[in-house]
Amino acid sequence: MTRKEHTIFENFKIVNFIELSAAALFTLLSISFHGDISLLAFPLSLIYTGILAYIFFVKILKNTNGKFYTPVVKLTSYLPYLLLVSFIIRRAGATGTAYWYDLISVLLWSVVFVCSIIITNMMKEKKAKALTENWSILPSFKKPKGFGRVIWEVFDWIDAIVWALFTVMLVQIFIFQLYTIPSESMVPTFLIKDRAAVSKIDCGPKFPLTDIGLPDMRKYKKGDTIVLRNPHYTIDRKSEVKSVTSQLIYMLTLMQVNINRDENGEPKADPLVKRICGVPGEQLVMQDGTLYTRTKDDPEWKPSEMDRKYACWDLSKIKSSLQESVQTYPLSAVQPAYNQMKQRTNTKAVIDSSGEQYELMLQFEEKRRNFDLDAAAFQANQLVMEMGKLVYKTNLDQKFNAPATMIYDLLNTNNVQDVTRRIMTQDGGYEWFKNFMTSWIPAKNYERDMYAESNYKLDVMAKISFGNMVVRYADLMRKSISASLWNSDSVLVENMMLAQNVTWYVQLILDSRNMCVFPANDSTGKPNYLPKDCYFMMGDNRFNSLDLRHASGYSPKNLTEEDSMPIMYQSILEPQYVSKKYIIGKPVIRFWPVNRFARIR
Repeated sequence: MTRKEHTIFENFKIVNFIELSAAALFTLLSISFHGDISLLAFPLSLIYTGILAYIFFVKILKNTNGKFYTPVVKLTSYLPYLLLVSFIIRRAGATGTAYWYDLISVLLWSVVFVCSIIITNMMKEKKAKALTENWSILPSFKKPKGFGRVIWEVFDWIDAIVWALFTVMLVQIFIFQLYTIPSESMVPTFLIKDRAAVSKIDCGPKFPLTDIGLPDMRKYKKGDTIVLRNPHYTIDRKSEVKSVTSQLIYMLTLMQVNINRDENGEPKADPLVKRICGVPGEQLVMQDGTLYTRTKDDPEWKPSEMDRKYACWDLSKIKSSLQESVQTYPLSAVQPAYNQMKQRTNTKAVIDSSGEQYELMLQFEEKRRNFDLDAAAFQANQLVMEMGKLVYKTNLDQKFNAPATMIYDLLNTNNVQDVTRRIMTQDGGYEWFKNFMTSWIPAKNYERDMYAESNYKLDVMAKISFGNMVVRYADLMRKSISASLWNSDSVLVENMMLAQNVTWYVQLILDSRNMCVFPANDSTGKPNYLPKDCYFMMGDNRFNSLDLRHASGYSPKNLTEEDSMPIMYQSILEPQYVSKKYIIGKPVIRFWPVNRFARIR
């Protein structure tokens, strides 16, 4: 053996010793004493590393048997991936591992990974002669013939597939992953089932189920489209294990099998694709579809021009080439219809209705902005005086029970008729009506932010329409006008229309179109701002996006806190921000369908 050959072989032994030593230590750290899936990690690593060590020390170093040359190459190339699977399994149990424990395991895995690359390169067929010149049995790289050739080809294909899957797994964890768009929250940027490549390498990718990984090197700014973990779901060990497992299965099945489902069996909307609308140091408020921001250095509310650029409120105005592909037009009063070929047959009617409803919404918002609170206060007192003349002064032998003030119940026509009868005939009814109609007046001239002022006016508008209907019904009842004529009464029709519009806006539009000051001011009125490394995101398709404006479900809420007897509605508004550690990537390319291929800006 020449000095050069000796040096090559010695280097080969050293790198293998380092790799197997690191793998052995890694295997020891895979030991688990918990009775769950984590128990499988140790035997998996031990068996694989043991087989590789036996072949290397006995068959290669001791016997220099070239027949085991190819098995060593294959086992060595797969070793880091097998240990990565073991790493995930060890941390998939009910009990996690400490940060320092994870750090040591990751460092050992990194040593194995680097050595595997070096060894595989040293053992390439072109370099085999220098490495195996004096082996007792030289390796053979000739393909077998006959039936053996068939077996060889099959295993070669299996090897190529396994290698590709392992490589994709590593790429998906640290570099980029493929993502299928689950909803229409980002129309027109993304449609349902669009597929995008998401860059992860500069967003601080982590080893699965740990906080160990690369640092987050990206600087996020307003307008960036990002992929983040859905904060509406519980993010704990159990959910993280399921998420990691589902990602691996999703990848291994070429994006065909998704086991990441909720308790109802529906695919989880996790992760989410949203756009950054608020950055650290900002305070936000949204009114009538315009997002306003301010900072400590610039305390005046100003419209966000970046948000205005991307926010999509009126789907009837998007490109005609996309309109057929949009499945839901939230404002449309016309429901889609389909033929036997599952093709929508009334797209134009749906889109036209959506545009008309959007214009009606704008008209209502203008009416609310111009609503005169002084005139409303005068009207409320007049209604109380008129009602005082209409209630019965005798036979009030039943105690009045106050009605629910949930807006869709209170302003329901049948409910208004019933409440009117009870106010007129039950003890305490008139007193309740008087208090209810005027309880907002003491706060009429308070200073409020734009969102609070808007909701305060909505509360008053609802009460005025309710009061007008009650007084008119009472007058008709007093005059014994037939109930069959009530629906044609001009006063009732006008106020029924106002009640319907207020209910429609409050219950269906309010929490999508507007957002309270966020983060909220402290108890002294001093502004709070988005903390360092925390961001606020929304979907571009604002009427069809469950995003960081919203909670995961509805709950009763007062329209205003400045009315002692407020109107209530079912609210989903609960703005929140997320730390950048939950940002997992940035979409860079929309690659499917082919006709929508584009770079994401």
